[in-house]
Amino acid sequence: MPRAEAVELTRRVLKHFENDSLDTVGEVWNEPREAFVGRDRFDADLRMLHGVPHVVGWAGEVATPGSYTTKDVMGVPVLLVRGRDDRLRAFVNGCAHRGAQVATDCGTTRMFTCPYHGWAYALDGRLTGAPARKMFTGEIEGRGLTPLPVSERGGLIVVGLAPGVEVDGVLGEVEEPLSEYDFATRHHAETRRFEIATNWKLAVDVNFEGYHFPYVHADTLDPIATNNSVCDVYGRHNRWAFPFREIVGFRDQPETDWPEHFFGTVVYGLFPSCVLVEAPASYQMLRVYPGRNPGESIVYLTYGSPTPVITDQEREWYRMSMDAVCNVLCNQDFPMAEACQRGLEAGVPEVLFGRNEPMLHHLATVWQQAVESA
Repeated sequence: MPRAEAVELTRRVLKHFENDSLDTVGEVWNEPREAFVGRDRFDADLRMLHGVPHVVGWAGEVATPGSYTTKDVMGVPVLLVRGRDDRLRAFVNGCAHRGAQVATDCGTTRMFTCPYHGWAYALDGRLTGAPARKMFTGEIEGRGLTPLPVSERGGLIVVGLAPGVEVDGVLGEVEEPLSEYDFATRHHAETRRFEIATNWKLAVDVNFEGYHFPYVHADTLDPIATNNSVCDVYGRHNRWAFPFREIVGFRDQPETDWPEHFFGTVVYGLFPSCVLVEAPASYQMLRVYPGRNPGESIVYLTYGSPTPVITDQEREWYRMSMDAVCNVLCNQDFPMAEACQRGLEAGVPEVLFGRNEPMLHHLATVWQQAVESA
């Protein structure tokens, strides 16, 4: 984040400290329970999510020729690889023979080899070898990995799950502030997968309001952070920033002495379901997808690092940092989302988003509009 933007966010939150306030909206939002428990809405969500592009990683994860990473996106196995020509490509991570995955996790390679029957592929997806090739006559000529649309803008990787999905320009106005981060050199430290007993939208929502801090995070976030938060909308995307309590000390300092970066946490919501969390020395990406039913979701939490994680000491540091993040999410936020899902399934008629939860209004709006236009 450029210093000018950090200063502007600081000005805004300090004003809220003075007034004991936060950014709000004018009305209360009523979201019917069917949005979270109804099968028709769930099926409509799935159609929408399969037809829109998804942010799936930092460009730094595949920064050099031969580097690759694998992602699961809405159940689609995706392979991302940087070719020898420095071009980023995306493929369905499935062998052209029987569909088995040709790569796992992340790393560097000169080629991909299917573990089932040994079919081999170049970094550009071309089939370069198949044992007993003469047994297939001409059927395998020209076959290769199935390509997917991909782009890298603002240091982020965007993938489409079908050939016709447009991936260029989807970040829109939010690309500019995102470009100021180090995403193009951000490395992968660790990823963990969670199955949550709640609708995918509720799993996203927990990341975009601080109303719950004193109650859910009394021993974690609340002692160090406040809900004197500010928010911004960039088309379908958004940004929510909440300060650390000690930011109030900057009120008596000249702006030239304020820190280079915002003294708090900045959370970006990248449509439809990617959450970027930027805090001092902590970089997280959450990708949230529906499970098999309305009350199930799958969350991938990735921790990033500014440099490659090489030593055991570095791996242990990131493991401990990830444990701390998971304590907040898995032991505090996600159980509350699951509790909300149980209440809605039991008959609670609707969800209320207060005037003090503006980002939840925005998320509900863009999701509904996308469903209607799918």
